[in-house]
Amino acid sequence: MNKVKQLVVFLILLNFFSCQSQKTGREIEDEFVQKYAPANLNTHGFTLAVDSKVPEVHQLFNDLEANFYFYGDKEEFEKKAAKILELDPDYPSGVLMSGFYVTDPEEYKKMVTKAYNLSKKSTLKSERDIMQAEYSLLVEEDYSKAQKYFQKVVDMYPDSAAAIWSLGMAYYYADELDKALECYKKSTELIQDLPKGYEFMSVIYYQKKQYKKALEYLEIAKKHGAKSENDIYFSEYENIVYYKNGFYDKTMKSIEKAYTYGEYYKNSESLKKTYDVAKAKLDSIQSSN
Repeated sequence: MNKVKQLVVFLILLNFFSCQSQKTGREIEDEFVQKYAPANLNTHGFTLAVDSKVPEVHQLFNDLEANFYFYGDKEEFEKKAAKILELDPDYPSGVLMSGFYVTDPEEYKKMVTKAYNLSKKSTLKSERDIMQAEYSLLVEEDYSKAQKYFQKVVDMYPDSAAAIWSLGMAYYYADELDKALECYKKSTELIQDLPKGYEFMSVIYYQKKQYKKALEYLEIAKKHGAKSENDIYFSEYENIVYYKNGFYDKTMKSIEKAYTYGEYYKNSESLKKTYDVAKAKLDSIQSSN
């Protein structure tokens, strides 16, 4: 009889562990988030798991994602990034995002490397894959490897605009423009008012020398919240698109306005060069009339 009981217990345990092993990676990560995230978590439409056992970090990181993709205020971003590192200094994505406004390429690579090394101890597979992808993309410059790891995250989170947009960046760096465009387009289907998605759709059309299309999607990005004053790179790109479409006066006025956003804008070589060529074109047109 005891042997029968032991067999029953064994079968129950076997069935339990078998069920456990059948859980998908996404299910395991969703359970982790459900356990540690605050009940009233606002994801802003983003769905990637946050690999931290500190509830406040979950909200802060989702806020950072929204700030990045929706062109939020720089000071607010840096304040929240610093708070994440104060609460959970070993959270890899927190380390990565805290370096967003670092302008020195080598210093930024150091932060990416630190995030990657921290991720080796991550609880969540998606965190490790994201950091592997970012490290491959930004430090190793191995774009095919970055694509491989970002694709793993997309496979786990097919409803994540952030994951699919990041995969697009890996294709963009590899000059695989059509694949990148599909990713950016998909990101805007997942979050329809995602300005960072429309901006990079514009960038792809610019790379294809379809300047009118580039302008069209640039304006859509602005309609959904892309702001020059919160992103110098967007400002530099915006004015190049205006110039390429022959809006020389608009280019100059836009750059003059950008100069009021601070020293960083005033010292931008890109803005200065675009202003000079736009002025030269406009002067040439006016003198010929």
